[in-house]
Amino acid sequence: MLDNIYKYMPLRKEFFDNFLIRGSQKYALNDPFELRPSSNKHAKLLTENSYFDFAVISLSETNNNLLMWSHYAAQHKGIILELDLKHQLFENYSTFPATKYDEELDADVLDNEEIKRRSEIKAGKVQRVRYNTLRPSYTKFENILEHFLIKSDEWIYEKEHRIILPLVTADRIIVHETHLPEIEFYAESPEVLDQKFIGNGMYMINLKKPLFEEGYRLITQDDEYIDREDLVSAFVESIINAYLRKISEDPRTIFLYHLDPKAIKSVYFGCRIDPQDKKYVMERITSNNELKHIKVFQTEASDERFELKFKTNKPIKKE
Repeated sequence: MLDNIYKYMPLRKEFFDNFLIRGSQKYALNDPFELRPSSNKHAKLLTENSYFDFAVISLSETNNNLLMWSHYAAQHKGIILELDLKHQLFENYSTFPATKYDEELDADVLDNEEIKRRSEIKAGKVQRVRYNTLRPSYTKFENILEHFLIKSDEWIYEKEHRIILPLVTADRIIVHETHLPEIEFYAESPEVLDQKFIGNGMYMINLKKPLFEEGYRLITQDDEYIDREDLVSAFVESIINAYLRKISEDPRTIFLYHLDPKAIKSVYFGCRIDPQDKKYVMERITSNNELKHIKVFQTEASDERFELKFKTNKPIKKE
């Protein structure tokens, strides 16, 4: 059983301020076979059944793979986060309960069939990827997880594990400005989205928190067949689910999820790390009490072998 797992990533200095990690939606994944079953007809059915309303955080069992450092950590200019699986990662990012209208009761009730289907995805859990030569089939699979967790055996060197997260639970979303008017229409005012311009026509927005606040303001008590918590979650999903599907098709869209800094065990700097970027991160680790437990390592290229070495890097002392 794994105790630790690794996240390869470019060095985004703001991560050490907001602890937001990207979850990649279907349209942003680098493998053209990802989440595409072996029939276009069946792919359409899967899409219509909301199977692509999720993002994926990819992790690895190893921290010394040269290809992964190159592909996912900005050609060795990025970092690796070592995450402690004894701490909570994203377990609280579960799927929202589904509701449906019951004609006999003349009321909305929980959709237990849909809830069961969603639960099969095991959102928020760390799950091991399996490798195969055959693509997942829509008609021949144990459950929908096969479409998220089976990859070509060409990728076996990655030793990948995944966390599947609902798009609707993202803490922040980065969208192009062309997508803003549609969601602003649903909000009471653009200000509640907490828009922040980050350049190149892209904005970071906050959808989940203000919509939940609005839901709790509008829904003040349990319904006859559904409790208030589930009603509010269903309210939020009904407002933004179609919007999220649409913007997820734009590969520029980025879904961000908050990582508890207590789960970060170590940071590994790539062997080509920019010294100023490294200095910034080291200062953040030193000055933030939430990060003082983190060990820091500098990666170096071996002089004799095609391999990496890790040297302990002591944090900068406060003056």
